[in-house]
Formats: sequence, structure tokens, C-alpha cells
Amino acid sequence: MTTVTEAVKPLLDEEDESAIEDGDLARLCANPAVAQRFARMLTKAAREISPNRDWTPEDLRDVLETAVHGTGQETARVLEGRYFRKRLREQVNLADRYGDSFAVVVITMVKGVSEGVYSSVLDAVTERLRRTDMVFLYRRRFALVLPRMRPAALSPLIERVRELVAYGAGDEALERIDSLCYPTEELAENLDVLDWAEDRLRDIPLS
Repeated sequence: MTTVTEAVKPLLDEEDESAIEDGDLARLCANPAVAQRFARMLTKAAREISPNRDWTPEDLRDVLETAVHGTGQETARVLEGRYFRKRLREQVNLADRYGDSFAVVVITMVKGVSEGVYSSVLDAVTERLRRTDMVFLYRRRFALVLPRMRPAALSPLIERVRELVAYGAGDEALERIDSLCYPTEELAENLDVLDWAEDRLRDIPLS
């Protein structure tokens, strides 16, 4: 029986093979191409262990995070807005490479909201999200990146967030909620996702 390592050896040069076989973490992390190949080896091994799931590197990351950190972090990760574009690009690349869909949501509050209302909206948003979801903070917006989110599950989530915001901060706190699942036929190229998000993070009217 051909092992996972033997199967991928023809695709690797000598230096790549050495980094993987030696378990050289520094070299693996320094070269994205080698890291991706190593991740594919791990996902193939995971599929052999659990054949009823089509494992992706994102799935393995979630399992390993739980193994290392436990389940103490029960809510979504809350990050500064400056990290949003980088994380969004990562999700787009993963979706294009592995076909795993994700969602982007931009929640816009009315201008001039108080700090208390801002906090109430943030609490309402994070309450309904998973540990693997990400929330990015802006002055009057929250940008959400939701890995492995399907369109059928996104609409109920948004409606529940609306209800929680209305309960905690009032209907008048929200200006709008925009959402998008990717991949989608509406966007011809992956860069269109970034443009879509940029448009909704600007204080300009949307047509």
C-alpha cells in the first residue's frame, strides 16, 4: 500500500522533502508552498482515519486548536479591523483551493451611536457565532468572516442577530446588514469579494 509520504514525493524537490521528513517546523512555516503540501498530506491522512468527512486544512486547524487550547474560547475571535482584509483573502484562497464556502457579513450601525450601544451590538453579534468565526471592529461597523457557512444557514443567523440587537440596543441602532456567501455566481472573480467588502466598509451610498 502506498503511503501518503510516498504519494507526494514526486511533487517535491529534495529540499522540500527534507523539510517535511525532518519535521523542520521553521522551514515548513517559512515556505507557503511546502506548508500547503504538508497540509494536503495531513488532510489525506485524516480522510483515511475518518473517511466519512472530506477533511480540509481549516477542519484540522479547528481540531488542533481545541486539542491545544481546550474549549475555553467559546465565542468568536474579535479582532481589529486592520486584520480583516488579510483574513478575508485567506478565506477566499481556501474557498478557491478546496471548495469550502464561507460568508462575509458587514453590520453597519447608525452614525453617532454611543459606546454602550456599540458594546450591546457587539455582544449580540458574538453571542450567535461559533468559535471559529471572526469579528472585525470598525468605528461603526462590524465585519464578520464565517468559515464553512452555507447560504441556507446564513439567513437565519442574520435574522437572529437582528432580533438580539433590537432587544439589546433597539431597532434604531442598525442601519443595515449586508451579507455574501462565496463561492457564488454573482461574483466572477475572487477579487470581487474584496471589492464587495470594501464598498460596504466605506461611508458612501450603495446603488
